Amino acid sequence: MSRKLQALLFLGGSAVFAYLVTRIGVGKLLADAAQTGWMFLPILCLYGVVYACNTAAWWLIMADEPSRPPFWRTYAITTAGFALNFVTPMVNVGGEPFKIAAASRWLGVRRAAGSVVTYQMLHTLGMLLSFLTAIVLGALLLPPHAALLAGLAVAFTVLAALCWLLLTGHRRGVLEQALNLMHRIPLLDRLARRLEPTRATLAQMDGQITEFYHKRPRRFYQALVLEYLSRSIFMLEYVLIGLSVGFKITYLQAYAIGGLTSLIQNVIFIVPFEVGTKEGSLYVLFRLLGLDPALGVYTAIVSRLRDLAWIAAGLGLVWLSNRRPAAERAITP
Repeated sequence: MSRKLQALLFLGGSAVFAYLVTRIGVGKLLADAAQTGWMFLPILCLYGVVYACNTAAWWLIMADEPSRPPFWRTYAITTAGFALNFVTPMVNVGGEPFKIAAASRWLGVRRAAGSVVTYQMLHTLGMLLSFLTAIVLGALLLPPHAALLAGLAVAFTVLAALCWLLLTGHRRGVLEQALNLMHRIPLLDRLARRLEPTRATLAQMDGQITEFYHKRPRRFYQALVLEYLSRSIFMLEYVLIGLSVGFKITYLQAYAIGGLTSLIQNVIFIVPFEVGTKEGSLYVLFRLLGLDPALGVYTAIVSRLRDLAWIAAGLGLVWLSNRRPAAERAITP
C-alpha cells in the first residue's frame, strides 16, 4: 500500500473521530473521564490478566523443551511483543521476530520460531472462536434486521471455514504447504524461489507444530482455552467502563460489542491505528443495542489510553526481555 493512500485513510479516520467527538462534546467526554477516576486502575490491570493468559498459553507450548524462559520472563517477552505489534500498524508483525529472538536464548532459533508460529496459530484460532461467539450474541441481541442477520450469517460461515483451516494446519502442518502454494501464485513465485533453501527448516517447524497437536492434545486444548479465556476476560473492560460512568452494560452485551468491534477492525485493517473505525463501530453498536452511543466513543478513548499505557510498559520490557539469563551471564568470562 502506498504512503499516500495510508495518509488519506488516516486523515479520513481522523475526520470521523473528530466528527464524533464534536457531536458528543469535549466537555461531556472530560466529565466522563473525571467520573471514571480511580476505575482507570482496574481497567489497566485487567489487560495485565489478559497478557498472563497469553503468556501461559505460550509457556504450555514450550513445556517439552529442554529449557524454556521462566514464566515472568516469558510474560515480559509476550507483553513487549504485543507492544511492538501495536506500533507497526496494519501489518502487526513486529512482535513475532522479537519473540523468536528473545526466546532463542533458551530454545535455539528454530525451536523458538516453531513455538512462536504454533502460538500465533493458536492465538488466531482463539480470536476466531471469540468472533464466532460475538456473532451468535449479536444475532440474539441486535435488532432483527434482515440485512444485519444476513451479514452476520456470512461472517459466521467465513470464520468457521478459517477455524477449520487453522485446525487442519495444526494436524497436517502449514508452512511447507504454504511455500508450495506460493510457487503457483504468479505474484509470489519469485518470493517462493528465494525461500526455497529454507524448505527443510520449514518442514522441521511443521513437524514441531503437528507434534504438539498430535502428541500433546490435552496441552493443545488447554492453551486454546487460555487464549479464548483471555478474550473473554478482555470483554469485561466494557462492563467496567460503563460502571465507572453510571451505565450498566451486561457481560453478554459487552462480549457482543467487543467481539464485533474487533472483527470490524480486523476487516478494515488498512486504516492506520484504527483511527475512526474503532470509534465509529462502537458508536453504531452501542446505538443498536439501545445504549448511549456517546458512551461508545468514550469507551474507544479509554481503550486507546489503556493501549498507550501498555505499549509504554511493553516497550520498556523490550530491554528486560533482551537481558541474558543469569546462568548465561555466570559463564561469561
